[in-house]
Amino acid sequence: MEGLGVAANLIAVVDLSTKVATLCFQYSRDVSSARADIQRLRDQVEHLATTLRATRRLVEGTKGQSLSTSQELAGSFRSCMADLERLEKKLDPNPVRTAMRRYGIRALKWPFSSKEVDQLLAGLDRHEKTILLGLQVDQTALLVDIHEGVKRLGLQPTEDASISYKPHLMVPFTPDPDFVHRPTIEKWIQDQYSHPNHRMALVGMGGFGKSQLAIQFAHHIYADEPGTSVFWVRGRSKATFEESYRALSDILALPRRHETEVNVLALVRDWLQRDDIPPWLMIVDNADDISLFFHDKGHDDALQDALASYLPKSTKSKILVTSRSLDAAERLVGSSQATLRIPSMGEEQALELLQRKLEDKTDEAAAKDLVRTLDCIPLAVNQAAAYINRRSPRVTTKSYLNEFHGSEKRKDSLLRSDKGDLGRQDGVSNSVVVTWQVTFEEIRQTQPRAANLLSLMSQFQAQNIPEDMLHSYSDDDITLDEEDDADDIDTESEGDGDSQRTGFEDDLDVLRGYSLINNPTVGICEMHSLVQFCTRSWISEFGDPTKWSQLFMKLAADHFPSGEFETWAVCQSLLPHIEPLLDRKPRDESIIADWAEVLTNVSRYMLKIGEYSRAEVLVQAALQERTYTLGLDDSSTLTSKTLLAFILWDQGRLEEAEKLEVEVLEMRKATLGLDYPDTLISMNNLASTFRN
Repeated sequence: MEGLGVAANLIAVVDLSTKVATLCFQYSRDVSSARADIQRLRDQVEHLATTLRATRRLVEGTKGQSLSTSQELAGSFRSCMADLERLEKKLDPNPVRTAMRRYGIRALKWPFSSKEVDQLLAGLDRHEKTILLGLQVDQTALLVDIHEGVKRLGLQPTEDASISYKPHLMVPFTPDPDFVHRPTIEKWIQDQYSHPNHRMALVGMGGFGKSQLAIQFAHHIYADEPGTSVFWVRGRSKATFEESYRALSDILALPRRHETEVNVLALVRDWLQRDDIPPWLMIVDNADDISLFFHDKGHDDALQDALASYLPKSTKSKILVTSRSLDAAERLVGSSQATLRIPSMGEEQALELLQRKLEDKTDEAAAKDLVRTLDCIPLAVNQAAAYINRRSPRVTTKSYLNEFHGSEKRKDSLLRSDKGDLGRQDGVSNSVVVTWQVTFEEIRQTQPRAANLLSLMSQFQAQNIPEDMLHSYSDDDITLDEEDDADDIDTESEGDGDSQRTGFEDDLDVLRGYSLINNPTVGICEMHSLVQFCTRSWISEFGDPTKWSQLFMKLAADHFPSGEFETWAVCQSLLPHIEPLLDRKPRDESIIADWAEVLTNVSRYMLKIGEYSRAEVLVQAALQERTYTLGLDDSSTLTSKTLLAFILWDQGRLEEAEKLEVEVLEMRKATLGLDYPDTLISMNNLASTFRN
């Protein structure tokens, strides 16, 4: 078959293998029961795809027509294509499953048994070995030809050895002309660079400006210290780390880097640890996944060196790490003192960034409102400016702000806008929502309890979240609450309580480590309002929002006090979180009883502080729901009716109060009897009304 036909076959089979690998990845996220089999199949398909791409490069290259053995592999490619097509047909979810996934329903089911996976692996391995054999034959022939040509010419391939000893700049980003200086942070970086410590780290949420600070510092060092090399290593994955090291070995023209048996990671590390080369600064960007750099006991790659072992150590050089994970950063630099948490910008800095990014002048008052609304987060400010620039003059800062506040749906759309940013890595989203959802998903995969805690916290207002209400958020707790009565809560042993408290502290620490929350004072948590919104958006897209709204309502019913004077401080602190629940009847019938309890408790507090109109509206709503769902003679219904009578009594509406108290008394006499305490209390209430 001619070379063009082979190339066409290769393009098709490469594309198909990539699609199958992507499908396997989707299954690995959604099907936990067969994760090992899915990973085995995915690894084999990706390995096959790598071989196919290498073959394609050779066949399409200048020597392609001379690769006689590879040109005879058309039959193998067609056979491989047929197997992959059958595999894709079974993996690709039908339209019904696709629709179900769009609405958050985990509908995927792994279609293969372990035995079938073994058979698939054997078939794909057979195709790969056949192709590799053809490649090896052709490559050997090419090498022989090259060797003979070199011998005939009397040439030896050489490189200028001095290249390895010269200073180099390997930073894939130019300085941002709109960069806004953050003096406190930049001074800390410079101080650490001058300190005897050889490593330092910037930690913070995605979009807070860690990489931009590192880029600026990298170019500053290269300009101010001409004899110092600066290298940029992408730490997002093992593949990007290895790719960066290979590029570094090429820039340094390291001997033996092209030899197949040479470990390039070790080659680069060992070279950078030499004393006879110029000093250097290495920036390891996006080192978020601690498992990539450090192997736990029992890890599948335990026989391989962890990536951290390939970070060079030198007395005259430095490493700057950027990471979303405090755990990863502290382990990589070896000290919490050499780690700095990056906060959002100050308001003046964020305003300057917005004004620099906007192409047209803007109203300063609207600009200030916008950066405050965006919590002064650099990525959010960049994103808003890009959106305004693209749609100017139809969209201004003020109209963008109005859109942002218009509805939750519109806010989500604006925060998902992704217009590109040359200062961010390829493949990294410029959308706030998408950027942070990467972190949320990582936490859910590695620390599911902490992800649950974040989901519960997003139901509160962003500031002054009381730790006392952050309970029963683990999957086990939620299941237990569904199965057991509330009366069983007190049966926990003291040891169980200690264990739960320890677990809670650990979960809080995870969220603090990712800079998602902080604790301004003991017993209080807070988060950025954008973090809260993006968490809710993530739950709506990938989680179960009903579960968290149910739990929040239950906790509100359990924790809002009776309204007595000694509880006023607690009532006042909880009210901002509970206020959004009061005027909106839940659609979920299962939490109507809890909602009515919240209304009654808040109404009692409003009565105590003299907010009679608000108290009356709330208890009327509670009474209506309890009458409808529980009946006229239920004790909860009568409690709400008695409270309404008190509210009317305090407003001087004694006849209305008397009527309600008579109804309550008659109902309690009929259901409880004359001597029951509640009946006697009702008699006393009515007597007080008569006296007045």
